[in-house]
Amino acid sequence: MRVITIATDLEHPFLRRLLEPSCAAAGLRLVVLEGTQKGFRPRDKRALLTEYLDRHVAPDELVMFTDAYDTLLLRGADHILDTYAGFPQRVVFSAESNCWPLGNVGLALHDSPPVRPYPYLNSGGFIGPAGDIVALSAKYPKPPSEHFPLLGRLRAHGVDPDRLHATSDQYHWMLVQLLEPDTVGLDHGAVLFENFAPAVANFCELSRWTSDFRANGRQAASYRRERTRLESRLQSPSGAAQVHFASALAKTVVLDLLDEGQLPSWLAGVLPR
Repeated sequence: MRVITIATDLEHPFLRRLLEPSCAAAGLRLVVLEGTQKGFRPRDKRALLTEYLDRHVAPDELVMFTDAYDTLLLRGADHILDTYAGFPQRVVFSAESNCWPLGNVGLALHDSPPVRPYPYLNSGGFIGPAGDIVALSAKYPKPPSEHFPLLGRLRAHGVDPDRLHATSDQYHWMLVQLLEPDTVGLDHGAVLFENFAPAVANFCELSRWTSDFRANGRQAASYRRERTRLESRLQSPSGAAQVHFASALAKTVVLDLLDEGQLPSWLAGVLPR
């Protein structure tokens, strides 16, 4: 098994100071693929990953993908393999409390009631045999939005979800998972992947918080709110193999806690002293 991430900035502090050391401490082989093309976007990760898997990884080898700038690994291969074996699906994605990026429209695409505590796909972590990931990417080279009448009705009114979310690989994989639930599962219970992003009812809140932080730095109300939230949440250890601080504010707080020597022991313990 190997862990794979994709980065355009190989010196990013979260990658260098958290993800890479945590993988080394857990005995995991981390492969960093560099996105070098101009204007590299999140959706380009899928093509780069698929090309690497097709050329360099045996179809039956298990691979775990993890985001580069806001994740770290807590547990080693034996734990990951044992936990993965408990899922009926061959490819398993992280899940989160927000239906990003479609928001309320995305909720309407789901036929079944939400499975708590993490109902919705998050593409910052997933695991499966290399051949299955390549096959899904080949079967769905573009977001399969034509299979969802609701998205067609939006286009008829001049709102094109494919254009609006063209840069999002999460949009793409969410639609694939809804079409392929027997092949692609979600980690609703955070046994492999835990997402620490704040739950929001209105996605406009996230952009307002980011704007507030950019304008006011660590004096911003949004920074103080997120720091308080994370400090409280991090008092309880995660049972997952990967933890994901999936917002600009969350990863800033974690890096600040690292600099201040304030990370809880269950996180700091996986990093070099």
